[in-house]
This record gives sequence, structure tokens and C-alpha cells, in this order.
Amino acid sequence: MNDRQIRHFVVLSELLNFRQAAEKLNIVQPALSSSIKRLEAELGVTLFERTTREIKLTAAGQSILLDFRKILKNLETVHQKARLTHEGLFGNLAVGFVGSASYSLLSSGVSTFRKQYPNINLSLQESTGKKIFSLIEDELIDIGIVRIPTVYNPGITIQSLRDDHFVLVVPTHAEWDPGNKVSQVALEDFAQAPFVNFAFKEAPMLHLAIINICKEAGFVPHIVQEAIQMQTIITLVESGMGVGLVPAVCMVHKPARARFLHLKKITPSCKTSLAMAYNEKNRSLTSIRFIDTMLKVVNFQSDPQRNPSSS
Repeated sequence: MNDRQIRHFVVLSELLNFRQAAEKLNIVQPALSSSIKRLEAELGVTLFERTTREIKLTAAGQSILLDFRKILKNLETVHQKARLTHEGLFGNLAVGFVGSASYSLLSSGVSTFRKQYPNINLSLQESTGKKIFSLIEDELIDIGIVRIPTVYNPGITIQSLRDDHFVLVVPTHAEWDPGNKVSQVALEDFAQAPFVNFAFKEAPMLHLAIINICKEAGFVPHIVQEAIQMQTIITLVESGMGVGLVPAVCMVHKPARARFLHLKKITPSCKTSLAMAYNEKNRSLTSIRFIDTMLKVVNFQSDPQRNPSSS
């Protein structure tokens, strides 16, 4: 028994006319008759009662019609899934991301991706950059959205998404607050302030980047507290623990007891960016479609003519 025979049986059951069924199946009538006879022989039962005037299903034929229809529907689903998977339009995709990716880029990218590829099951996992690289190496996720600078990981490709720079966050109405009228500051003016920095164990390159920014301003920061997430750094600054340096993308949030200040001098260490990380050897068509979608979203958001809010 094969799907061809099953399809012949279902069509004949619906039309109950060999000539019409053969025409619908685009085969000759003798071929249809032979196919039905072989099916009946395999099952060991008569499926159709034939007279000179009409044909109709036997009780055995009626009992298997619904099952055969289900088989054809399932086969159609299997064929479609196979085709979509081959074309990178069906399957599972696991993406890890750092917290700052969720401020604007991730939501736009994921929304666009889901609309364009509804048959791809997208799984998202928030983590730290260090952990994301481990997940990629262990093949537990397909793609990571990380912040650079980051530790070099051989075998992992880094593709920049959006350039950014660090800004200073200070507690309002505190010793280090220059007041509402000030939007730009010289970092060296904060040489004596306590700093909240990224945790060295979890984000060593970001931790060192902050130290280098301060060194380029002529001082070594006095670090009083470390934190893993950028939002935690901002919260600790709000509490009056000290000042901090975070990517400018964090400015989309309006903390109640802290303010963001641009640096007058943007040195090389002040530059940061979001980037995609993936293992080139394990990159699937599904992964490629996600990467392409994210790049298109970034290009759209950065084009002032297409996206007026970016200017």
C-alpha cells in the first residue's frame, strides 16, 4: 500500500464514478481500476460494490475512509514541513541575548522575524555575554546577541549590529550631580567619585573597558561595587552608591533618581556595540534568516529617510 493507492481510493470514494475519478487524478480509467483492485487484495476485503449502474462503498470501505483521509493530510503536512525546513522556513531557533539588547533592537527584530517566518519556533534566553558564548560552544543556542568589547572566542564569528558609546550615569541631587542644565561633562571631573562597574568574572572586557575609559581621562576609578546587568548598575547609582558608565542605549529609560550625561571627549575605549555571535560551522538556513532580519532592522532604524525617529 502506498500514498498513491490511498489517494485513488479517497477520490473514488468521493465521486463514486471511475471515469470522473480517473479524470480528476489525471490517469486512465483502467489504471485506476487496477490500483483499487491491488489495494483490495492487500487489505483482503472488498472496498466497493460494483454494479452496471453504480458503485458504492462497502462497510469495510466506509470504515477506513476517514483514516485514509487523515493519512493523506498527515502526508501533506510532512511534505510541507520537509520543504519548509529545507528552505530554512520551518524549525527551531534558539537565541541568547544580553539585557541591553532588549531596550529596542531585540523587540523590533523579533517582531519582524516572527511576522516573516511564522513557522520558525523562536526561543529566547537572556544571559550574560560570557554565558552566551558558552551556550554557543555547547550548541545549546544558535545565535547570541552580545555586547562588545568581549573576550575573544576562537571559532565564533562576531558580526556588529549597532555602534554605541558609553555615557556617565550619576545620582540626582547628590555630590556628583552637576545639575539639570549640564548634559555633557569631562570624565576627569569625577576622578574622586566612587564607581559601580561591571563584574569582572561575568563581563571581564566591559569591566576593563570602563577602567580604560577612566585611564584615558587620567585616573584609575575607585570601584566600590560590581554588578552583572546594566540596569543593576543604574539602580545602584540611583541608591547613591556612586557613578557608573553604561552604553548610551540605556538612556531610553528614565530613572527617577539618576541622570545620564554625555562625555565631552569620546576616546577609543568609549566605543561599544551590540553584535551577533554564532559558530559559522553550525549556521543553518534558519540562523541565516534571523541574522539577515536583524541586519535589515538595524539598517532601517539607522536610515533617517526611512525612519524619521532615528534622526
